[in-house]
Order: sequence, then structure tokens, then C-alpha cells
Amino acid sequence: MLDAPAATSTPLARLVRRLHAVPGGVYWGALGLALASLGLRLLFSPILANGYGFLLFYPAVILSAYWWGGRPALVATALSAVMVCAFGPTPLSFLDDGRALLSLAFFLISSILLVHVLSSIRERFSDLAASHARVEALATGQAELFREHAQRTTDHLQLISAILQMRAYGEEDPMAAQVLNNAASRTLLISRTHRAFTGDETRTIEFEAFGRRLADAVARRGGMDADRVLFGASGITVPVEQATALGLILLEYLTTLTACEPSPRLLVLLDAQENGRVLSLIASGGAGIPAPRDMALIEAMTEQLGGTLKINRGPTGCDVRLTFPAALQPPPRWEPLNFSLH
Repeated sequence: MLDAPAATSTPLARLVRRLHAVPGGVYWGALGLALASLGLRLLFSPILANGYGFLLFYPAVILSAYWWGGRPALVATALSAVMVCAFGPTPLSFLDDGRALLSLAFFLISSILLVHVLSSIRERFSDLAASHARVEALATGQAELFREHAQRTTDHLQLISAILQMRAYGEEDPMAAQVLNNAASRTLLISRTHRAFTGDETRTIEFEAFGRRLADAVARRGGMDADRVLFGASGITVPVEQATALGLILLEYLTTLTACEPSPRLLVLLDAQENGRVLSLIASGGAGIPAPRDMALIEAMTEQLGGTLKINRGPTGCDVRLTFPAALQPPPRWEPLNFSLH
């Protein structure tokens, strides 16, 4: 059954809801309403003596049915009938009064009809609320599924765009480079459109927290000690698109770190500069970190960030310094072809 209207937060509404939680509380509530109606009946006794005051007991029946359901309302109806007959001007005199018996019968019949109608309405609303909850849960689940799918599609398209852009830079044929560059531009635009649908277009992520979760995931799968990856505490946030690119770069180095014996430590720092950011990956101890095998991916992500990559190679491996603008960079310039390929 439905509770009291949830839209209200008055003391009375809170009392009504609390009675639902107390075993038998709804019946005590019906009794309280009947007693309140009796108080009004006695107060207005000089005016309502001839009619036995059934009129003042209708609110007790109606409110009991509305707040607590059919059974408490029937209890309120029975109590009201007993109180009117017992506390009237001449108790039990209704047995010899035909009009009083007719008033009692009308009160009982009308009260039962009211209880039936209000109980049916409550039941319909209860079914409607349950159906709405199921539909809302289904819609929420589908929305989350769509959001996750769109997010994954966005990340993949972003990666494809970066790879196409890198291929365009390395292509000797100007026409092929233009085709690849146009494809990279369109793919990145589609990626950002997907991101806008997921609501992540303007959302930012704290990089250190994101990097720690990424390091924990790599440690669980690759047997790496997550304590050997240290992060700064700058608290800098980056757009989701930049976080994806930085995460792919960091993932390459974390994957390389798992293959090193003995395993070195990796310090990950993200610092802020004027209108820019600097990501530093610094190795220390152990055998050092060799350059990742998939440098093309790192270079592609660097190009997409609009940044510059500097790698310091030494006897203990290589340190990385990636400088990039704080704002998202526009997609590669798109230039239409002068002729059709068909």
C-alpha cells in the first residue's frame, strides 16, 4: 500500500509515516482520529444532537482510508458508529428511533463505499508507483549501458584519430597524407560528439586519482607491485579527452614496468604551467624502464594533445617529459580533396 503523500514533510505527514513502521500503529491512528471526531461531537452536541453527529465522523473514516488503507478505515467506521450511539444525548435511544437507525445505516453504507473507493485508488496508485519504479530502473539501466558503450566508442575513436594523424605526418604522398589527415579530423569530431552525448564533454578528472586506479588495475593483472608507482599530489584536473590520452601513455609505461626485473620505481607527476601542463614519468632504482615498444602510440597521443615529448635516455632507463596545452586542441585541419576517389 502507499504511504502518506511523500511530497509533504510536515510534522503530521512524518507522524503518519511513522505509524506505518509501528506494528499495529495504523489502527491506533484510526482510533485517534475517531476520538478526535468524538471530541468535536461532544463540543457541538447542542447543535447536532438530533442528527447524532455522524457528519463529524466522516473525516476520521476518510483520512484513515487515505493514509492507512481499508482495514484501519473500517475500524474507524465501527468505532465511530459505537461512539455516536454510546455518547449521544440518550445512549441506545436509536433502537427506538427510526430516523436514527436510518442515519446509522446511511453512515455505515456511505463509509463502506468511501473505504472501497479510496482503497481502490490507493491500490491503483500503488501498482502505478511499482510500475513506474520498474520502468525507471529499466530506463536507468539502459541509459547507463548506452553511456558506457558510448564512452568506450569515444575512447576507441579518439585512439583511431590519433593513429590516423600520425600516419598522415609520416606519409610521403601528399594526397594520401591529406586523406589520412581528413579522416583523423572527422574521426575526432565524431569522438567528441559521442562524448557530448554521454555528458562528459565538459567533465574533468583528477589525474592522480585516475592514474592510481590505472596502476592498481595493471598491478592486479600483471603482478606488478602497485607501491612502486608513486604519484604527486597536485590535485590537477584535466578534461576527459586529455585523461584518455594521458592514460594510454601511462598505461604503456606501466605495462613496460611489469616486465622489468628487478622492478624500478616510477614517479608520476603532473604539474601546471602557464596555460599548460607537464607530465613527468621518472624512473629510479632497479634496472630502469626501457622505452615502450609501442612508441608510435605514445607519439600519436602526444600529437593529439598538441604537446611535445622529450625522452631522456640513460643507464637506468628513460625518463619522459610531456608538455601540452591545458585546453583541448582543435581537430586536425580538414581540407577537401580536389577530385573524387571513385
